[in-house]
Amino acid sequence: MTGKIYKANSTEKLISVSIHNITQQRYDLSEEDGSYRIQAAPGDHISFSSVGYKADTVTITASLLTAAYTVYLDVRAQTLQTVRVGQLSNYQLDSMDRRKEYAWVYDHDNTPRMARDRQGADGVGVTLNIFRNTSSAAKQRIKLEKRLEKEEEDYYVDSRYNRDYVTKITRLKGDSLVDFMRRYRPSYDYCRRAANVDILVYINDSYKQYMRADN
Repeated sequence: MTGKIYKANSTEKLISVSIHNITQQRYDLSEEDGSYRIQAAPGDHISFSSVGYKADTVTITASLLTAAYTVYLDVRAQTLQTVRVGQLSNYQLDSMDRRKEYAWVYDHDNTPRMARDRQGADGVGVTLNIFRNTSSAAKQRIKLEKRLEKEEEDYYVDSRYNRDYVTKITRLKGDSLVDFMRRYRPSYDYCRRAANVDILVYINDSYKQYMRADN
């Protein structure tokens, strides 16, 4: 079974969506261009899921195996923009959900084993064991793990350096905002070390540089 996965009512392609053949207990992830591929047979139940989106499940028919099948995932409604449960931030809660979602990448029996190791003020790092010796399946999962770790770093930077916060400080909008955020995006290591006030000062100083460069 092949196809592409999009955000509902959008042309935005979704990467790293978990594709689970529930019947055969097979898993895969959508690629950077939103494409996916998973072994399936008529009658199998395939689930598509990603943190922040409503899961979708389809039952395979012969026709679904003869042509690409496009999947559209609806965004899961959020009633609050900022939520804290105890000392956990939105990023931490989402990070934990992502680790559960991708447990099959790290853990050979597909059972999430959460060994929480907090890093930084807002981070949750979860250590999960890669499975199987030197098989091709193990090599593939190691590759997927590295990919997910890089995406997790990007999510963390996004949580500290997001559009709403940058707009509030700089008053930039539209293409100028996009250009500024791309040009001055901080590194993951810096965001891990920086306190909230450091991020504020960094954005403010970067904005001054940005305005001088454009004048």
